Amino acid sequence: MSSPSAWLLVLALGGCSLPGPLSAPPKPPRILVVNDDGIDAPGIAALALELSHIGEVVVCAPDGNRSGSSHSSVAFSKTLTVLDHKIKGASYACSISGMPSDATSYGLLRLGAEKPFDLVVSGVNRGANVGLVAHYSGTIGAAMEGNYHGIPSVAVSQDSSDPDFGFAARWAAKFVDSLWQQGPPPGICWSINVPSTLAPIRGVRAARMGGSYLRIHDWSTTSGDRVRASFSPSHQAAEDTDTAAWQEGWITVTPLRFDWTDTEALSSLPSWMPGLFSPPAGRR
Repeated sequence: MSSPSAWLLVLALGGCSLPGPLSAPPKPPRILVVNDDGIDAPGIAALALELSHIGEVVVCAPDGNRSGSSHSSVAFSKTLTVLDHKIKGASYACSISGMPSDATSYGLLRLGAEKPFDLVVSGVNRGANVGLVAHYSGTIGAAMEGNYHGIPSVAVSQDSSDPDFGFAARWAAKFVDSLWQQGPPPGICWSINVPSTLAPIRGVRAARMGGSYLRIHDWSTTSGDRVRASFSPSHQAAEDTDTAAWQEGWITVTPLRFDWTDTEALSSLPSWMPGLFSPPAGRR
């Protein structure tokens, strides 16, 4: 199998063909489509329709906007409501009164109980999730929940100034198709971020997570005990990061891992305080 970077280069050059032949084409995938903007968001409708040309699409999404919810869940503390919906391109669609990760969990465990899903695709989100901003993202959290259950996942986001989700949905569908044809590596959430199509898009870059284009810089009191966060743009991003590339007009693709462990720091811990990390006396 070719490396992920090889077929990312193919996508970056504008094509979606495989870098090498397959012995036989894979079966069409069964795709769970989720989001954090809610079941009625135009981004998820555009994505479901485009992905329906690749395989079977089932939609499960929060019943309202849950932006900024990261990987939080209310399934540990609440009983949730599930309602049927109709979305073009989806063989079935429903909403759940929980968080984005709850939608993924319910979809995989309940809707995929008899016929398991092959992929989880989250989005299209209104607003980019490049760099450190991704830690806030319910779009990323919903996709990461797929990884938690062992399912390859893709998260798709676009510039909030762009009113049309069609381009991002079509490009994401091409990426998903290429990913499926190639064979998705296990344990990876592929984060796609599309700049505004109101300006020319320069191409595609595979880039590491880094930088921040938006920060909470203060909190202000609005009335009584009510407060509101104030946001400001940030341009703190190294040149090789997804944030910098996205700000310069590139579609970015960033592979993310569910495991946050810093292996270098982990291996160096015993050298910091040998007495602390040695077995207690009498327990050797």
